[in-house]
Amino acid sequence: MQNLYPVFERNRILKKEMLSAIRDYPVWRAKLEYEEYGDGILQGFPVKVEERHIVIGPGMVKWNGFIGLMTEAEMVQYQPSEEVTVLKLRLEREVLSPDFIAYKMEPVLEAGTLLAENEFEICRYKLQSGAELRENHKNFVDMGTEFDTLNYINASWGGLNGKALAPMVTRRFAKEILETDGVYPEDISFAYFCMSQPGAVPMEILRDYISRRSRKEVPSSASGTELFEVMCAVLGNIGQADAEMPGRHGRRRIIVD
Repeated sequence: MQNLYPVFERNRILKKEMLSAIRDYPVWRAKLEYEEYGDGILQGFPVKVEERHIVIGPGMVKWNGFIGLMTEAEMVQYQPSEEVTVLKLRLEREVLSPDFIAYKMEPVLEAGTLLAENEFEICRYKLQSGAELRENHKNFVDMGTEFDTLNYINASWGGLNGKALAPMVTRRFAKEILETDGVYPEDISFAYFCMSQPGAVPMEILRDYISRRSRKEVPSSASGTELFEVMCAVLGNIGQADAEMPGRHGRRRIIVD
């Protein structure tokens, strides 16, 4: 096995093998890096609200083994609606010729929360008539506000070994942990871990932490909304003496009433 690194110098003939080496390296690197990740958003796709438009920034998504890039910002127009509207990324595969396969990525807004196999949720909202769509959140709990606010809780992120919660949710959670007095070193370590991740926090780690902190087992089948509710409860109790993390000391006490 050998790796070819093309040498580009003046007066040398440009060969197809040199171009193939340039093409193959980034493709295989991305495939290897995200091989163990589940389908979904991997990086990017930040959202901003500008007048009556939602602007979606560049990002990376995985679908059936394909790693797709959206390299330029896209814009969609939104309207007030009394029902949940989902901003989703729709992918389509098309065989153009024996030499090329095209993967098309398109952001769309649709009412309802159902997603097709080739669709990935970026965020959702429920906008009342006459209201302005809000992109910023006052605190972690505000990320779950029902009306007039962008909601990332059920976004379709891919993480290590499966689905994951959107990084903007876990990072805000971690930020508020660090702003709380009286937290334990375990809390700080977990918060640092969340803040330092370039993508999503692995679901196994998030579930284990909030299960220990809430003293309630969080099932692997928990939805984004269910995870968010447990995380809100954890933030409500964190730093209090009665919220000590089980397993922190070498033994547990059983209190008989």
